[in-house]
Formats: sequence, structure tokens, C-alpha cells
Amino acid sequence: MSSSFLRADGSLASPSSPLSAWLPTRRQMLQGAQAQFDLPAAAEAEVEPGPWNTSMRQGMGLVVVAALVAGALPVVLAWVTAARLGTAVPLAQAAAAAHLDPVAARWLAPLQGLLDQVQRLAGMEPAFFPGWLAALLSAVGVWINWPLRWLAWWIVYGLGVMVTAKLLGAGTTLQRFYALTAYAALPLILLALGPIPCLGAAATLIALLWAVMVYVAATRAVTGFSLARTLVCVALPVALGVLLALLTLLAGAVTLLRFSL
Repeated sequence: MSSSFLRADGSLASPSSPLSAWLPTRRQMLQGAQAQFDLPAAAEAEVEPGPWNTSMRQGMGLVVVAALVAGALPVVLAWVTAARLGTAVPLAQAAAAAHLDPVAARWLAPLQGLLDQVQRLAGMEPAFFPGWLAALLSAVGVWINWPLRWLAWWIVYGLGVMVTAKLLGAGTTLQRFYALTAYAALPLILLALGPIPCLGAAATLIALLWAVMVYVAATRAVTGFSLARTLVCVALPVALGVLLALLTLLAGAVTLLRFSL
């Protein structure tokens, strides 16, 4: 069976090895991380492929690998914490989230009973596995969930950006768009430093700003839009998502208020 797949430019890619079938080259990654998405000449592309020669499958592999690397340290630390408590990682995380500081406790006083139940549940011994094994298995599940979440965001958010770009007159294809925007996952590897005090906050901020810069540059390159129109494409799905979330929260608050009266 042929392993050919569409490149970003719409041509067929025939990778020479299984690894190159799923990941861009190191040079392509460096150029993508630096937001160098200029379309090369045909002769140059044949000699030294750049980000424009990336296939959608390679972009997908890049997102998966970046997510696994970014989630490694946070998951290991969560596993250690859960193993000490003798419970699963999600329960340990829920118990930590349920532990409120005095200010938050005053605001969330009506929910204190529920939060106490969460902490008690986290302290219970697992029914089928030893605590350390439950922590290990759940940590593996949490780690696998990292690339699944990233892929979901990459696809769903990218679809929103692509629809907006199409409405504004872009003539690109989904394969080309996803192949280039996948490079925005590279800066997010810095999220691996998130659990480290002080350094984690700075690394997270840098990662997010860097990823946005790469995503905007990739979107601009693939659509041929001006910077202003590109920012509209990137920002509009976010604005609509925030608006929908606010409306949902408002509807939930109104419903709770009606039941409490």
C-alpha cells in the first residue's frame, strides 16, 4: 500500500522512511518555529524542503509528538502526587483543586460540601488496583489525553479559522492550511516547564505568545491575506467561542437562580 499523502502544496509526498512519513525534517521544524513560511522556488524546494513541503499527516504527527513532550513532566509530577495519595491522577487533581484558600472558600461557601466530598473520594483506596498501580495507569491515560486534546483544538479551531478565511475570499485548501498551522504546536513544548515555580509561568506565557505568532504567520502565508485580515480570521473564532461560553454560563446562572427562589 502506498504511503503517499498530500503535501501542503497539494502534491503527493512519498516519504523515504516511516519517521519522515509522520514528522517534518529538523530543518522544516526550525523554519516553522521561526515562522519562516515564505514559498520557496521549485528548485530550492526539491533540494531543501521547507515548511511548504509538509504534508498534513506530518503536521498531525508533529502535533502529537509536541503534545507528548509537553505533557511528559506535568504527568510525571501528577503521577508522583497521586501515587503518594494512593489514588488515581484525576482524583488527586480534583482534590488539589478542591482545596481552596480562605478568600476563595468564602466565595464558594455554598459548594464547600461538594468540595469536601471530592477530597474524601480522592482519599479512598481504589477498589480493583493497588494505589500505585491506579496512579500509574491513570497517569498514562492522562498523558495520552494530551495529544488528543491538542489534535481536537488544532482541527476544530483550525476549521473555524479556515471557514472565516474562506468567507473573506481565501483560496487555500484544508490540507495546506493544517500542514502549516501545525508548526504552532512547536512553541507549546515549553508548557512542559509549567509545573516549575516562577519559571513555569514565564515559560507558559512565552509559549502561548510564540505559538500565536507562528499561527498568525502560517495563516497569513497560506491565505495570502494582509496582517489585519489574518488577525480577523484568527480572532473571530475565539471571540465567538468566548461569547458562546458566556451565554452558556449566563443561562446556567439564570437556571440555578430560578431553582433557588
